[in-house]
This record gives sequence, C-alpha cells and structure tokens, in this order.
Amino acid sequence: MKNSLFLRFWAAGMILTVVTTCLGCQEEYDRSEETPLGPLIEKIETAYVAGCEKDENGYSLENETVASDEIQEAVRARLLTYQKSFESRYWVPRNLSEGYPVGVIPAIDACPAGSEKVKIFMDNQDSGNTTSSGWTGSWSIDGNGNTGHTFCVVYGGAFRFMTFNTPTEYLMLRLGNNKTAYMEPRVWNVYIDNEDNNNKNALLEGDFSPNVINKNGTNFQFWAIAGKNTPGPNQDSQFPDMGFSYGVLGTFTSPVVGGAAGMGTLKTDDENNNNVNQLYSVDWFTNAVTGDSHVQGYGVDRTNDPGNTTFNIRRAR
Repeated sequence: MKNSLFLRFWAAGMILTVVTTCLGCQEEYDRSEETPLGPLIEKIETAYVAGCEKDENGYSLENETVASDEIQEAVRARLLTYQKSFESRYWVPRNLSEGYPVGVIPAIDACPAGSEKVKIFMDNQDSGNTTSSGWTGSWSIDGNGNTGHTFCVVYGGAFRFMTFNTPTEYLMLRLGNNKTAYMEPRVWNVYIDNEDNNNKNALLEGDFSPNVINKNGTNFQFWAIAGKNTPGPNQDSQFPDMGFSYGVLGTFTSPVVGGAAGMGTLKTDDENNNNVNQLYSVDWFTNAVTGDSHVQGYGVDRTNDPGNTTFNIRRAR
C-alpha cells in the first residue's frame, strides 16, 4: 500500500515537473527574446521550446478567422515604427562595398563566394495545406508544411527596367536602406501571421533586416521594378548575370529560363485563428501607407485568399 501511494505521488510529481519545466522554459524564452519589434500582436502566440513535444499534424483543422481591427492596427503600427527606425540609420549593416543590396532566390540552397546567404524557416499553420508547384528554386516545404526560404544577397544596382511579354513588375527582397532610380519609390510590406502554437520560426543564416522574423510572424519587404512589353531606354531584355542561377518574384512569362518549366508558385497556409496578415506599401517620400491585396505585379498575391499567401516565382537566370 505504501509503495503504491509512493508511486502515485512520484508519478504526479514527475508530470508536474515536466509541465513546469516546459512552462518555465517557455517563459524564459519569451523574456529573453530580443527582436527589433518585440511582441507584434496582442493575442496568444507561443514559441517552441527545445525538449517540449510539438505535434504539427495532430490538430483538427481550425476555422479561418480574422483578427479585430484593433489588433490589425497594432500590428501595422509596430511594423511601421520598426521600418522608420531602420531607415533613420542611413547605413547598410552589411559588409558590402555597394549600397543597394537585394535578395534573389537561388536555384539551390547555396550562394556563391562573395554573396551573403540569408535563410529563414517559417512555421506555417499546423495540419495546414501549404503547397508548391513548378520551379521554386531553393524554397522548400518540409513534411509538416513548414517552409524554408533562401536568398542570396546581390548588387541591386545591376537590375533595371525590363522588357516583358506584358507590362508588369518584378520583385526582389529589400536588404538595405538605399533604392536605385529603377526601383519604385515605395516599399512593399508583406506580413505573414505564422502558426500561433509553439512557433518554431527561425533565422537560420545571415542578416534578414530590415525584414523581421520572430515567434509571431514574418515581415518581408520588397522593391518592385517595372517592365514593359515594348523596348525602351534603360530597359534590359535579360536579367543581369550574377554568376549563378536565380529567380525573382513576378507573373511575367518572358523572359523566363526554361519557359513554363521556370515558373512556379509556393502558397503558405498562414495562421487560421485571428489571422493578422498584412499587405501594404509605404511611399518612399511621403510615408503614406496604402493597403492592397497583392504586391504590384502579383509576385506576392492574396487577392482571392487574404488569410494565406501565394508567392509567384520566375527563374530569371
């Protein structure tokens, strides 16, 4: 009898210890998290803690709901505050001799010598439906529907207006504080509300700023450059040769290396519960903020599905 009682108390104590340990390390993680934005949104979002189990495929499908206007406004206000803080530095936090660093999507998960590699991991909706088709370069989806996004840092001054099959625009990741004359005078922001429960978002390599990734979500910033369907001044018929195969975001169909085989999409299943996805542009001169359902040129699109995010990818070289 005594042994039986002892075993019961011991087992209960072990369960309490495990729960306390997970909660304790969760609290410690939250307190020690140092991101430029801090907590982005006032809703329950927890970070993954090493040693605590995370079952990403065992959840019943959640209904998709949108967060309140107050939460949406709080998210955007903090994102804009960080962008303003970054731009007030007037310098690029990279060891580059030029001032126009941008990110392109390499064909493989590697960057050539002299090009910084930036890689992030996004923890998408658990038991979700993240999908891809066609050419997505080094971008990948794991068995749990989470995605890896690799960029190579290249000289943005080499990219000019393009001659496309149709008037449209292409996108590159913003990684510095200066824009060229060819880049649109506005910064496109795409905020993805990633999985709320035990989120495993991570910056795996490189410097992602002024973009942000933390346990709440991921904010991408893009430069857009225009293309026409007729040749013109300062206009290229081919993307610049950077010494490796890469892609950009857009919906043009020419010039694309490999034709149809060089086109693809990756669609992330974003957080279903109280989703706070954001998509807007900030005017470079006036700081005017304009919301939209897609980035100019539809390289990133939420037109028919605001709670999830579609990236349209084109192989440029």
